Parts: sequence; C-alpha cells; structure tokens
Amino acid sequence: MKKTFISIYVLGALALFSSCKKWVDVEPNDRVLEDKVFTNPDNIRNTLNGIYSNVAAKSLYGEYMTMTAIDALGQLYSGSILNTGGGPAGVSNGTPALSYVNYDYANPTLKEQMLNAWTQAYRTVLNINMFLVNLEKYPNVLDAAEEKLYRGELYGLRAMIQFDMLRVFGPIYLTDSTALSVPYYTTATPNVKPIMPANEVMDSVLTDIDRAIAHLGADPVLTTGKQDRILNDGLDYTRMRNLRMNWYAAKALKARALLYRNAKTAAYEVATELIGKMDGEFPWMNADTASNPIDRTFSREVIFSLNVPNLYDWSRKLYGGDVKSDVMWAPNTTRLNNTYEGKVQTDYRFSTLRNFSWWDVPPGATFGYKTLRKFNNVDGVNVQFRFRMPMLRKSEIYYIAAECAPDDATGFQLLNTVRRARGLTEDPLTTNRQTEIQKEYAKEMYGEGQLFFFYKRTNTARILKANGTGSTGTANLQTMTRTQYVVPLPESESYYQ
Repeated sequence: MKKTFISIYVLGALALFSSCKKWVDVEPNDRVLEDKVFTNPDNIRNTLNGIYSNVAAKSLYGEYMTMTAIDALGQLYSGSILNTGGGPAGVSNGTPALSYVNYDYANPTLKEQMLNAWTQAYRTVLNINMFLVNLEKYPNVLDAAEEKLYRGELYGLRAMIQFDMLRVFGPIYLTDSTALSVPYYTTATPNVKPIMPANEVMDSVLTDIDRAIAHLGADPVLTTGKQDRILNDGLDYTRMRNLRMNWYAAKALKARALLYRNAKTAAYEVATELIGKMDGEFPWMNADTASNPIDRTFSREVIFSLNVPNLYDWSRKLYGGDVKSDVMWAPNTTRLNNTYEGKVQTDYRFSTLRNFSWWDVPPGATFGYKTLRKFNNVDGVNVQFRFRMPMLRKSEIYYIAAECAPDDATGFQLLNTVRRARGLTEDPLTTNRQTEIQKEYAKEMYGEGQLFFFYKRTNTARILKANGTGSTGTANLQTMTRTQYVVPLPESESYYQ
C-alpha cells in the first residue's frame, strides 16, 4: 500500500492545485505552488473549491456513494434485466447492479469501483490535510474569521468521508465495534496508517466533528442564513452555505454518527436541538414551492448539498429513456410500487399527479416502467438549486430523533411530521415504530445511498430483495450477515497492512 499511497499523495497534490494549472505549467515545483496559492486569498478560496469538487467526484459522492453502488447494496435496483412492463425479462445476463445485489465482492467491476471510491476518498482526505498544513504554514493571509470557517468545513468533510469509509468497509458496529476496520488520517503524510478498530475510528470521527462545530460557531448561516446567491464581492464564502459543510451540517453529521454508534440518548439530544433551530432556515417543501420551478430534490430542506456539474449527464446515463435495459439502473415495478405502498396519488415523491415527483417513465423510452428522475435536469439556467446532490437532509434528522425518542408517542410525532410534509397521513401508534422508520428511509433516500447504511447500522437480518415483489414473504427477502454487510478492503490496502 505504501507505494500506492505515495502515488495518491502526488496525485493529491496535483488535484489540490488543479484550479491553479497556469502555475503548474510554468513553475511545477510544489513549494512554488504552495507559495503562489497560500499567499493569495483568492487562490486559497479556489483551492478549497477544488477540494469540494473532489468530494463530488463520480467515484465518490457524485455517483458511487449515492446513485449507484451503495444504493444497490441496499437492494434498491434490479439485478435482472427488466421487460417493457418492469418485470424480470427472464434472460440469463443482468444489469450493472447484479454483482451488488448478489454481494459478489469478487466481481472485477465491483472491486474496481470500490477501489476507486476508496482511492478518491483518501486522496481527498490527503488534500484536506495538506490544505490545513498550509494554513498553518502561511498564517494571516486570510481574515481570521474566514480561516476559522474553512477549518471548520474541512474538519467536517474529513470526518464525513472517513466515517463513510467505515460504514462501507467496516464491521457491523452494533455487534462488532472493536473489530479492525479502516485507517483514519489527520496528517498530510505519504505513510500508510494502520487499520484501526472501529470504535477508535468513531472516536476520531466524533473528535473531528466536534472540532468542526467549534470552528463553525460563528458560521454566517446562523445569522444571515444560507443566502442562495453569489455577488462576486470577496464575501461569497459567507453565502451559499448550504453548499458547504456548515454548522447545521456538522451538527446533523454528529447526530448521524452518534446513532451509528448506538448512542441514542446523545443522538436524540443533538437531533432535537437541531430541529429546534433549523426549521426556519430549512422549511419543509410543499406542492407550490416544489412545482414552480420544479424542485425534485426538495432543496430548501437540504442542510448540505454538493455541487455536481455533471449530475444531469450522469443521471441520464443511469435512468434515461434511451438507456438500454442491460445497463439500466431501475427497480422492478412491483417492488417500487410496494416501497411507496401504492400511494400514487398522495405521496409527493411517487405521485402521478405531481410534476416534481421522483418517479416516471422517462421521455423517449421504449419501455413502460418508471425510473428515478430525482436528478433530472432543472428547467431554467438561473435556478439556484441546479446540480445539487443532497448529503444531509432535514428529514433524516427527524428520522434520527424519531428512532431515538424515549417513547412511541414522541417518536411517531416526529416521524409523522415528515409524512405530512410528503402528503401522507399519519402512522398510528399501533404500528411498529422501527418498521415504519425503515419504510420511510426506503422512500426518502433513493439515489442518496443511505438505506444500506440504515440496514447495516441496525444489523437487519433480512431485507427486501431487489428482484422480489416488495412483500415480506420469505421468497422476497434477502438474508443479511457479515458476509453481505462488510465490503472487503481493497486488495492493495489489505496487502500492505
């Protein structure tokens, strides 16, 4: 791994300064690059933008960790080729989701994609650590408040990325928290760090999150709001805060991490604190605000999104009407209908009556089944919420609070707040709270990678099969154990440990 990681270090340096290519061409010495970049405030800001671009790469949160690989591990896409009506076509070959829904971790394509995700994640962490080192090396270039804000963002990003590597490659934390998992990098070093026990990784994750929250204590989002506009006046770092790791996002990440650790009392405290503060800044969508202009990601509710310039192209190649059936990422029709419990008129996410719903037969299709259109192109080039991939949603904070609530009455009150915001009736207290929360994750998080992590966190023993009907009969359930839940480390990483 050391040789591999040194290569990543070099690539990381180039990626870090990718926004400054004119200097790379003229003066390729790394020290000269640092002098050019970190002695100029605008260049520092551009370099930080480059880090966010790395986070949004296709092999990380632009696609693999959201729209495709991780969602497929949660059995959300059919591994079988679908016929024109959306049922299994009965042919022997499958779709790109097949190796994921079968948990065939020896499959070469799956192994390559997981290696790419791992490499991009730790390359980006290296970039973050290099950036932090250079802020120390070149002090007082930025205003103190601006520098503190950037540090907070980077601590939060560093925690988020490495936490997700733990969630993918680490053990089932609920039952095996001391097992070896992944490394955790806090320094800009080309040396390999040892694989750490999962509980120690979680210690590091939460330490970084707390650092982020402390540094983001004066985040402009808390006083002037997220400010969905750019003015090019040198103060834009205080704006579009929902496209940055902001204070609300760091708090939301902490609630997510605490729940993963099964620290439910602490997670509930963080989530309810956040709910009390965020409703004004991140209001619920409604039929009017989501329909004109069409806003299928419900962007006003999203605490933190990434800007993914290729989002619509990537989405079209996964779900578009001209995509061939053997490369399509789609659920079978019966499974999808049952996921949304047949609410084709009421659930805003699935309704045939709403232009902002997430599912429809794509234009120009020769088939009759629905595909995901959550990330379809948005009408209007000046619409501020274009190209956004949600990272942390308001609804998830309500789900966390609902799961961790001390009693069913409180839990269902929180869960039903989200259901009402989605056009649904309230779940009665007579239903099972955890089961209903699981159902809502499945409806809400399509294309965002969170359902598999829910299953793994709760060590759910059987989950709905991608190629089943969506009912809970034994034939439609996939048995889940460590073999399915724990993605093997890339071979290069394992070899050098």
